[in-house]
Amino acid sequence: MTPFALDDGPVITSTSGPIRYPSPEFTVQAQKIISYNANLTDYGVAISQYWADGPHTEFPPGHWALFSQFVSFRDAHDIDEDAKMFFAVNNATFDGGIIAWKLKRIFDSVRPITAIRELFRDQEIVAWGGPYSGTQTILGQNWKPYQTECFVTPAFAEFVSGHSAFSAAAAEVLRSYTGSDEFGAYYLYEAGDSPAEPNEAPSRSVLLKWDTFTQAADEAGFSRRYGGIHFIQGDVQGRDVGKRAGERVWRKAASFFDGSAPPVTDLSGVIDELLEQNNVYISLYPGRVVYLPYVDGQ
Repeated sequence: MTPFALDDGPVITSTSGPIRYPSPEFTVQAQKIISYNANLTDYGVAISQYWADGPHTEFPPGHWALFSQFVSFRDAHDIDEDAKMFFAVNNATFDGGIIAWKLKRIFDSVRPITAIRELFRDQEIVAWGGPYSGTQTILGQNWKPYQTECFVTPAFAEFVSGHSAFSAAAAEVLRSYTGSDEFGAYYLYEAGDSPAEPNEAPSRSVLLKWDTFTQAADEAGFSRRYGGIHFIQGDVQGRDVGKRAGERVWRKAASFFDGSAPPVTDLSGVIDELLEQNNVYISLYPGRVVYLPYVDGQ
């Protein structure tokens, strides 16, 4: 896969890598996730579910596209401003995803659910007991993250967090595009809206408010610890590489906007040839073309 801007400079990589087993630090990070899981507050429930972006949602990159839409309305963008902003933001999440999954493949590190169940097998731990069960004393091999039974822990490596990388990359571009870290968005997570415990959790409505893009990105990353999906290193290092990817994407995108970028391949000849072959269907959406095969005059 060809990235947008990752190749425009030194390789972006983790400064530390994940904490490795066996080590006291590995056990400590697992105990920290158990503690979050056992002491879920209404805020912890709210952010773990609001930011989950799992099946049947817009996923993390789409979440930041929605935030970009908020910025567009907030700042009264015209179509030219939106084209530039969404171009930069979506390339940031694109490149952020590439570097995150590259590191996942390099380090191939285990998720909390694997580490905790093995580290504390046949040991009693205090943790979330499952839907509507609250905090209980359970055996380590029965530990589970705070999510629905059918929404399993992603079946790929833990380090680094994709949520953290996507969010930090997009936040960096939005900060650069608008010239300020000011955000001002909010979301009211209603009482009882947790899909893991409908009608019960959180026990009260929680107002999630982000004064800055950075605050939103940090909360997105941190939410994965409350949910029991990522360790601290996966989150923090994910934010770090995502931010650096976002910085690089913004520099390249800005060069297209100010005209300093080198010329790109002119595709007008290719498009003209397709038009001559009657191989183009003009859709109902102005400016949008969909290429379809032209067969037997149809």
